[in-house]
Amino acid sequence: LGDAIVEDITFHYTQLIGFYQPDTVVLLPGNSEFHIRDNKSAEQLVTAIRQLVELDASYGITRRFYIFAPLKTLMYPQDHPTIDQTIQLLNSWAKTVERVVILDANPLLTGPDGRPMGFYFRGDGVNLNEHGYLRLSVLLHTQVEEDALSVAGNSTHP
Repeated sequence: LGDAIVEDITFHYTQLIGFYQPDTVVLLPGNSEFHIRDNKSAEQLVTAIRQLVELDASYGITRRFYIFAPLKTLMYPQDHPTIDQTIQLLNSWAKTVERVVILDANPLLTGPDGRPMGFYFRGDGVNLNEHGYLRLSVLLHTQVEEDALSVAGNSTHP
């Protein structure tokens, strides 16, 4: 949603998620959570995501939330410690919420030194290019398939 922050999605929930009533929501927090529009800490971002998921749960609309961890970028290396902390907090929280899956694409976008690889980013050093989005797409697709197989394996036949 461009430079939207999680609170924008929460505020416009009825027009976005509520109106369309999707089975699954995929959330990719953007750089605007830490820059441009907001200056969140790891705790603040996780709280905002939790509030969105809790709002959705109160309506009982979606079955699953796939939440991408914030992405480390070339332009903002100073955010990497905050992103690492956010990932830890998201993973801890998601263990308590069955319908939430955290996807961390950072290992797929970094080199052996742990820094983001320019190959996956546009020239601005912030936004992913087609190669970067392909990595995210494969990660999401793989997780969705695993979840579908898990559900199929747990179902009982009459």
